[in-house]
Amino acid sequence: MFDLILRRLENTIIAITFLFITLLAFANVIARYVFHASFSFTSELLINLAVLLTMVGASAATRLGTHPSFSLLRDSSRGVLRKVVVVIICAGMLAFFLILLWLGFETAMKQLESGRMTPALQFPQWIFSMGLPLGALLGAIRSIQVCVIELRGGEAFKGEEAEALEVAAAVEAETELLARAHQEGGTPSAPASGPKEGGR
Repeated sequence: MFDLILRRLENTIIAITFLFITLLAFANVIARYVFHASFSFTSELLINLAVLLTMVGASAATRLGTHPSFSLLRDSSRGVLRKVVVVIICAGMLAFFLILLWLGFETAMKQLESGRMTPALQFPQWIFSMGLPLGALLGAIRSIQVCVIELRGGEAFKGEEAEALEVAAAVEAETELLARAHQEGGTPSAPASGPKEGGR
C-alpha cells in the first residue's frame, strides 16, 4: 500500500509537471513568433518546474533501477557480493539524497525568513525551492526501500509495465496449458467459477 501511494504520487507529480512545462514552452514560442512578444514569467517557472521534475524523476528512477550504477554493478555480482554491492550503492545514494534534503530545506527556510520573491511573478521563492527537499525525501525513501527488498532476496526494480507483462505472460501460459491438455484428451483443471461441459 505504501509503495502504491508513493508510486502514484511520483507519477502524478511527473505527469503534471511535464504537462505544465510543455504547455508553457509551447505558449512562449507561439507568443514570440506570432505576437512578437514573450511571457517574462515563463523562464522562472520552467526552471523551477524542471528542478522538481528532475528530483522526483530521480526518485522514480531509483524505484525502477534505471540508474547505471544499479544495472551495471548489481547485475555483474552474485551471492554475498551482490548484497554487499547493493548495500554500498544504496548507502551512497541515501547519503546523496539526505545531503540534498538538508541543503534544499535549509535554502528554502532562509528564503522564507528573508521574504525573497521571484523576480517576475513576485511569488514566494521558498515554495518553488521546496521541490528540491521533496524530491530528495522521496529518493531517500526509495533508496531504503530498494535496499531492504534486495537484501530480502526480492526484485526491487519492477515498474507497472513489467508487472503487467508478468500477469499477461502468466495468463497466456495458463491458457496454453489448458489448450494442450484439451488436445491430449485430458481433463484440464478449470477455475471453480468457470462453466462445466456436460457429457453427450
